[in-house]
Amino acid sequence: MIRLIRSALGAVTMLAVVAPPAFAQDTRPNILVVLFDDVGFTDFGAYGGDARTPTIDALARSGTLFSRYYSSPFCGPSRAMLMTGLDNHQTGMGTLVETVTPGQRALPGYSMVWAANQATVASRLSEAGYRTYVTGKWGIGAKGANLPHRFGFDRSYVMDSTGGSNHDHTHYLPGYPEVSWYEDGKPVRLPENFYSSRNLVDTMIRYIDEGDAARPFFAFLSLQAIHIPVQAPVEFIDRYDGVFDAGWDAMREERWRRTMALGLVPATTTLAPVHADHRAWDALSPEEKAVAARAMQVNAGMIEAADFHIGRLLDHLEATGRLRNTIVVVTSDNGPESGVTSLENPVFNLLLRGIHRLEGMDTSFGNMGLPRSLTAIGPEWAAVSASPFNLYKFYSSEGGLRVPLVIAGPGVAASGIQHAPVHVADLMPTLLDAAGVAYDPSALYGRSFRRVLAAETRETRGPQESFGVEVSGNAALYRGNWKLVRTALPRGDFTWRLFDLSVDPGETTDLSGNEPALFAQMRAEYEAYAAQSGVLDLGPGDYAEAQLFSNLLEQAIGKYWPHLAGLVLALLAGLYGLFRLVRPVVRRPAV
Repeated sequence: MIRLIRSALGAVTMLAVVAPPAFAQDTRPNILVVLFDDVGFTDFGAYGGDARTPTIDALARSGTLFSRYYSSPFCGPSRAMLMTGLDNHQTGMGTLVETVTPGQRALPGYSMVWAANQATVASRLSEAGYRTYVTGKWGIGAKGANLPHRFGFDRSYVMDSTGGSNHDHTHYLPGYPEVSWYEDGKPVRLPENFYSSRNLVDTMIRYIDEGDAARPFFAFLSLQAIHIPVQAPVEFIDRYDGVFDAGWDAMREERWRRTMALGLVPATTTLAPVHADHRAWDALSPEEKAVAARAMQVNAGMIEAADFHIGRLLDHLEATGRLRNTIVVVTSDNGPESGVTSLENPVFNLLLRGIHRLEGMDTSFGNMGLPRSLTAIGPEWAAVSASPFNLYKFYSSEGGLRVPLVIAGPGVAASGIQHAPVHVADLMPTLLDAAGVAYDPSALYGRSFRRVLAAETRETRGPQESFGVEVSGNAALYRGNWKLVRTALPRGDFTWRLFDLSVDPGETTDLSGNEPALFAQMRAEYEAYAAQSGVLDLGPGDYAEAQLFSNLLEQAIGKYWPHLAGLVLALLAGLYGLFRLVRPVVRRPAV
């Protein structure tokens, strides 16, 4: 399969370098966008990761991979920008449904509902004659409000939620109802023996085969891998026995060194200290180490399983003569997830375990990664996946925003690593350019980088041109090698800082005091971006994780109050029975 990718994509790449084609209606490229969920910068093999990803690595060798591709730190806003080419606030997706604050709800940037005429990359390509398909996680805005069949997709098979089981309709968040799946806008139930990566690829293959072969296609394969709960077939999990036994402290440093050796980051890169709430690997008991290592095995196994099924899709395209004329994009929606499945507070943890039992989950060691499991890698391993960067998902640090991007196919030169900064909103105009579809560049936030893919330039923006990112108080502005950033609580401190990413992508040395004029200029640029995009500037106390916990508590009380009431009644009955038992003894007169 790797040989087929290399030969099929390599031939068209050499032609594309000489003369990027002006595609006619019947020769325009097919486009396949593969979106992973919560994959960190160094999770793919081509980026120095430990998971085996031969399919993705072969695509990287045949095309190009980007060292400075920036998404949003939250999944829904990222997906909205990828689909529309706009800033997430411009489409009403200022944050996640689960983290909207009361103050945000009334504002257009946080409506969580798209206008009926919202243009997407799918609608633009469909109008131009493309067949358009999506399978997998959708999760853009309010549940059921923005389903893809209304916004340009001919066929769709999607989970409209931030996440869920890879085997059934179980939600991963306590208190929430089961996740909903839709085919072409109609609710459907998952089949027996469902596994997300396998079935999503199977459905995509069927959609492509059933479509008009005379027309090009746009296919959006939106994987659940590797969102919580991380789950994979046991044969993939067991391939990583012993791989993560060295622990997160040593392996974070290993990946840092690999990224420098690969040329993904400068040799001056320094690792930032981990947050104070991270546990030291050597402080864990042998049992705790075994559980932690197994969680990361599941994570790697899930990545490899996804890569295997992507390979099946590419093999099918090759066998049917389509791969040669297909642009393949592989990326992630945000940095790695740091969530946990247990709590330090013993009372809350006891209640959480009770909820797991009520939901029929099996959280035992032997069931990790298998059906009915609830496995997560936690913040310490997330720091490994994001290495050499600081923090991870939910934060505007490089670890939350900078993720892998691999592109190969017609019009894409085999140019190795590209270091120019690229934003998630840039993907839509780039793909429209590749398809020869006209659009108004001034109407989009994103900027096409087709000329970078064709090796005509190595720059995506001028040295004084900037772009901004904001979600739930996490904010950043990029201008060339400079980054202005503010990370929210609980692991950030809501302080604006300035970094030179050309020497310090680990964000270890704040230069705001050394460059006061530049700092002031970029602060003004960020404020202009925020005003133009419709950002509601939050205070430090309105951070996303606090709002998420509040919403979870509300959902849990609403769903589980009968069980809580029964528990309280049972406790009171037990106390009353104990009182009746003890009372005669206490009242018995002394002899």
